[in-house]
Amino acid sequence: MTTPTRTQVTRDERGFTLAEVLLATAIILVGLVAVATGFQFATSGVATGRGETVAVFLAEQRLEQLKTTAMTDYDAIAAGTTTEFCLASNIGATSSNCQGTAITNAPAYTRVTTVTINPGGTGCTGAPLLCKRIHVNVTYRPVTTSGDASQTRTVDVYAVVTPRS
Repeated sequence: MTTPTRTQVTRDERGFTLAEVLLATAIILVGLVAVATGFQFATSGVATGRGETVAVFLAEQRLEQLKTTAMTDYDAIAAGTTTEFCLASNIGATSSNCQGTAITNAPAYTRVTTVTINPGGTGCTGAPLLCKRIHVNVTYRPVTTSGDASQTRTVDVYAVVTPRS
């Protein structure tokens, strides 16, 4: 039995070539870039969803305030249009996050409430037809992934209230 010489031992040991290492690195890099891009889209989606959720909350908040007023004093809801400017900070924690004047240096939501008395009888009951139609419109400018706030988004909520009999 012969023992292997030193040159035979080194020839039998194989490793990765430089080309194989570079190719594996390139494949891993492409995968990591794809994952990073996915995180960017996910973050953008969460920010868009938050803006939409805040707008819907502000619209429903105003609608619930008016419905509560209608339950106790139907005549206190006057026909007309009011405009408020609301902040997204502390949303729901306080009802004072909206005000009548524009808010500077802060991303704001504009909430327009329109009350129409007896709008053609749609959804109204009784004789004569008594009801008030409430339309709450909230507009805002979402911050996009590029930091641009150029497009305006809108949320509309409608309700019809009648006096308690």
